[in-house]
Amino acid sequence: MPENPAPQPGVPPTGGPPAAGASPGRSRHQVKQGFIAFQCWKVDREWRRLEPGVRAAHCAEFVAACDEASRGLKHFAAFSTAGLKADVDFILWAKAVELDRIHDLALRQRACALSRHMELTHNYLAMLKGSPYEDEAKIFKPAEHYKYLFLYPFVKTRQWYLLPLEERMRIMKGHIEGAAAYPMVRINTSYSFGIDDQDFVVAFETDEADSFVNLVQALRETESSLYTARDTPMYVGVQTPLDRLLATF
Repeated sequence: MPENPAPQPGVPPTGGPPAAGASPGRSRHQVKQGFIAFQCWKVDREWRRLEPGVRAAHCAEFVAACDEASRGLKHFAAFSTAGLKADVDFILWAKAVELDRIHDLALRQRACALSRHMELTHNYLAMLKGSPYEDEAKIFKPAEHYKYLFLYPFVKTRQWYLLPLEERMRIMKGHIEGAAAYPMVRINTSYSFGIDDQDFVVAFETDEADSFVNLVQALRETESSLYTARDTPMYVGVQTPLDRLLATF
């Protein structure tokens, strides 16, 4: 997946001429365009045994807190993992221009009674910016509604970062061309260097789950897969309004 290579001696990390083969006008180190977080929540079984009226009040408070926080976000969506992932009940996806907005979302959630009955099993955090391998800017495009979300943390081998930029661009060209055969799958790559435990967070959106399976299988056969250190755990979710999702518990 795309990333920013390590700085070269004598080249400032935020400027300088592009390396050979790089897109004209593009720095190898792209500026920040926003932040993204994927919250993976697990609901306590004991909470499900509470009176329906209590659960409904807890859910309404949590939904209202997320709605209020989402006014400062660029994107907010909820995904049910029922029958798709055993250790996670639902995923919340937030995009914001500033990291403080994601922090504000978490603070509002923490103040809710429902949060005392749930565990945030994973919180994948990353930064949004342009890719050094593609010209098209995909950050904060008008949101489209896709049924399925496929999400995983991604780590490249250290050997990958020692390759010359031109070689990485050649390898990634094959990767990008392989993915282009599946236009029904939208790929979202974000960068976690220094702010989380993975290099990237990769999220795929599609209405065709089978196409995603075929895409991943095809990408396993590209040269770039030789430099994958980790691309698990994998999460699968179905986009669902948050109030309807919580009402299923």
